[in-house]
Amino acid sequence: MTANNGRTIGRVVALVIPVGVFFSLAACTIDDGPTGLEISQDQWLDTGGACTLPTTATTEQRVQGVLDVAVLGKDYTHYLLYPFVKNLLAPFSGLVGIAGAPVEEKNNILLKSFHVKLDVATGAGSGFAWDPGCPGEFDVPLATSEIAPGGTVAAATEIIRPCNAAPLFRYLQAFANNGQIYPTITVNTTTRAHGTLGSSGIDSPPFKYPVNVCYGCLQAGYSDATAAQFNFPLIAKCSDLTSNPYNGDPCNPAQDYPVLCCASAFDDNGDATTIQCPGIPTGSAK
Repeated sequence: MTANNGRTIGRVVALVIPVGVFFSLAACTIDDGPTGLEISQDQWLDTGGACTLPTTATTEQRVQGVLDVAVLGKDYTHYLLYPFVKNLLAPFSGLVGIAGAPVEEKNNILLKSFHVKLDVATGAGSGFAWDPGCPGEFDVPLATSEIAPGGTVAAATEIIRPCNAAPLFRYLQAFANNGQIYPTITVNTTTRAHGTLGSSGIDSPPFKYPVNVCYGCLQAGYSDATAAQFNFPLIAKCSDLTSNPYNGDPCNPAQDYPVLCCASAFDDNGDATTIQCPGIPTGSAK
């Protein structure tokens, strides 16, 4: 097994991924106060399993994330939040039999989308310039989910899109190309759940979640001796690997957990042209 294989970041052509109690009927939006709709936490996914969202609140929860924009290249990288959304409204069932009370439940909330705002400052303290056509504030539509009073819904949503990751990739790559230590840049994300309550809209208070964006950090520092020789920017040949102990997040290998990628094709200069993340070993044990 050799450790002199190079990679050309941004030329990835193959990808393997194993994506209070309220009684009023009136919906309300309060900047930071309760509204009846709430994002209570970011769900914790078990890296040993498939990309399946837990339907109940996980005991562990992530309060900040890591996105390695060099894992998949600028065209594919994104960051997924796994929001656990609650309907805090009380049911109207206790009013059955009272004159004028509604017959059907009126405090069901239809969850329809998430609104995301990104706030990032460069090391110089200036605001970050997003690419034209890809602003740092956007809506992510969902298949509509009905949440009964006291009920919950587990969801997944992009809070950093590939087109947002592209300028972050270029910003960090510039440091790498100058031979400097790879820095990180923090993207402070604010996410609100949006739905309808009756004929009115309802938004959750803001859920704030910082994401530390890096260039290669999830592909280095391996404790496994077999993988340690392939610290970023080096990359293993898939044919040299017989196992992979670092498969990353099960829904998106570019975030939160160490990931070992491998290359199955190289150009004449020895640079990887076909990269799998996480890497699928094709070597035979000797």
